[in-house]
Amino acid sequence: MPTPFEVRWTEAEVEAVLAQVRAYPWPIAPEVEDGWAYGCDGAWLKSLCAYWVDSFDWKAAVANLNRFPQFTAKVGDFDLHYLHVVGEAGGRRPLLITHGWPGSHFEFWGAIEKLAFPSRFGGDPADAFDLVIPSLPGFGFSSKPKRPIGQKATAALFNQLMTEVLRYKSYLAQGGDWGGLVTSWLGHNHGD
Repeated sequence: MPTPFEVRWTEAEVEAVLAQVRAYPWPIAPEVEDGWAYGCDGAWLKSLCAYWVDSFDWKAAVANLNRFPQFTAKVGDFDLHYLHVVGEAGGRRPLLITHGWPGSHFEFWGAIEKLAFPSRFGGDPADAFDLVIPSLPGFGFSSKPKRPIGQKATAALFNQLMTEVLRYKSYLAQGGDWGGLVTSWLGHNHGD
């Protein structure tokens, strides 16, 4: 049974992380012309940390992360996190999209509305998809396996998500990197 999900960060949680960034004991940087000669440039890293501490709008980031409907569902031994955006297809063209390693569901943020609501971008509503974008087990907000489970087992979990939890009779699938291997196993073992 799907359970609605929202990203929630408290002021205290964010402050605890920022306190660690502020308290970092900076080592003495080598005096070299090229700050990247021996690893990360210390001045660049200090400016990045200053951005996170002084300028990053974490509340806007949380709002952006909650822009699309998200859920968790018990599938096998896992709590799978996934986005489910019912677009103009209205259930007729489900598309499972699987991220790679070390990615996350967030890598699809820029494509979600274009795929689900093409008419908003000058496209044909007949080209729309209903999108299901899970977080791989061990990634994002999905539960963490005790040991790696591999692409074949992940494909079985995702097929169960699509057919048993979301009750799609058939669906399309796309994946890149690690997700491409999961998608290949979907086609091989669950092609019907």
